[in-house]
Amino acid sequence: MRIVTRATMTIGLLLAIVCSALAQELVSFHGRVVFVAGTTMGFAPDIGSSFEVDLTKVDQTQYAFLKSGDAVTVVGVVTPDGNRLIAMSITPDQ
Repeated sequence: MRIVTRATMTIGLLLAIVCSALAQELVSFHGRVVFVAGTTMGFAPDIGSSFEVDLTKVDQTQYAFLKSGDAVTVVGVVTPDGNRLIAMSITPDQ
């Protein structure tokens, strides 16, 4: 009986973790690059104030060519504190 209870609790915990991970909503911002330094990009959206973008989840080929002033669209997940965006993709304007 104890094994069944532990298994049920483990499965429940795993489902809770998966559901919370899936609950992170992707958002899209259009704006201009302020700077790129390592795996961080300063970003000024068309509407609102500037913020930093975490580039660790993006392939370097998507941002290596960017320079200050370039217009881009960034898609990602806002961090829990609401101060950064974890980028999933960056698309330059053509």
